[in-house]
Amino acid sequence: MKTLLLLLLLAGFSAAQSQPALCGSPSAAAAPVPSGRPSSVAAKAGAASPLKDAAVEPDGQSANPRPAAAAVAAQIHPRHPTPTQFSVSCRCGTVAAMSLTAPSASQEVPILTALAGNFRFDHVLVQETSRFSPDSAGGLVVGVGRAGFPPDVLSPFALESPSAPYNFSYERPSPPQITGAYDLVLNFKAFAPLGDGNVSNFSSGALSWEVCGYSAPPTLVR
Repeated sequence: MKTLLLLLLLAGFSAAQSQPALCGSPSAAAAPVPSGRPSSVAAKAGAASPLKDAAVEPDGQSANPRPAAAAVAAQIHPRHPTPTQFSVSCRCGTVAAMSLTAPSASQEVPILTALAGNFRFDHVLVQETSRFSPDSAGGLVVGVGRAGFPPDVLSPFALESPSAPYNFSYERPSPPQITGAYDLVLNFKAFAPLGDGNVSNFSSGALSWEVCGYSAPPTLVR
């Protein structure tokens, strides 16, 4: 009789043990209920919120169910802020060789005027779509930057290339300034005058440009 009673006690103790499970998993909902106290899952079975259903009373604590608000609060996790999405737009254009008429070795060709300081570049692309010729000016290069400054957006690269239209430069630059406004220009330079003030010294050649980016919210501008 004592042996039988001992076996029954051991069986009851074994049934009272539950395996750890993640909240909300099927195994957590089917966990055996320890004998001698009501299941907090069963006590909340009529609740509509699944967060309340998943709040199981830990062993050793009062069997009284917690207030619903406390059960929900225990399940709330802070959310990371969703990254702000910006709409990227592109502006593009072309410059023909006949536009280079300056009677000096350098010339600025405006491409974007009054660009706001809160504009953020996604990328800048400049391509020699057809080769600049003849080579009389020699050493022709082009960069992108603010008017009146050395190229500070896209570094100068050489034109008059036999590989055109596969001769290009692509950069993802930082903004040259973050307040006010500025004009963006193509900055052409060579070893000799680009023209006579009216007519270009280049008989052929073309260049295309592409500027893509977005306007940053005012709160990001310091």
